[in-house]
Amino acid sequence: MSASLQRHYKLRSSSHLTLFISIACLLSLATLFVLPLTPMISVVFGIFVLFASAFLLIRDARLASDSSCVAFRLEVDNTISLLLRDGRHLTGKLGTGGVILPFVVLLNVRFEQGGHRGIVLLKDCMSADSFRRLRVVLRWGVKRQESVS
Repeated sequence: MSASLQRHYKLRSSSHLTLFISIACLLSLATLFVLPLTPMISVVFGIFVLFASAFLLIRDARLASDSSCVAFRLEVDNTISLLLRDGRHLTGKLGTGGVILPFVVLLNVRFEQGGHRGIVLLKDCMSADSFRRLRVVLRWGVKRQESVS
């Protein structure tokens, strides 16, 4: 493996994702109470929005849940291995439809044992150099990076 190719990425909690989820939650709640719905329906949907937002904040933004992805490893064949906070490893393939932008990376992971998971990575979830390397590897592919190095 060349020195410039990074395959293992360690994640840290993201204050930017925390802010984004919080703003989305508040806007959703405000929209619910502006819509012409009965108060009971607004409250039920409001509770759902609060629980979903809390789940995403704990699992994806703050990385405080046992099912939080705290690190991952990319392989040459687009296999990805997620390390969860509780020590479990989940292996899957990178799915289509991921997004690679200068400030955000969205990964779609399809697991071998069934199911899928989306992973949102903002610039503050890892070092700037690791984030740049991840974007390069995802955009141009691991195989191409190894042949160039």
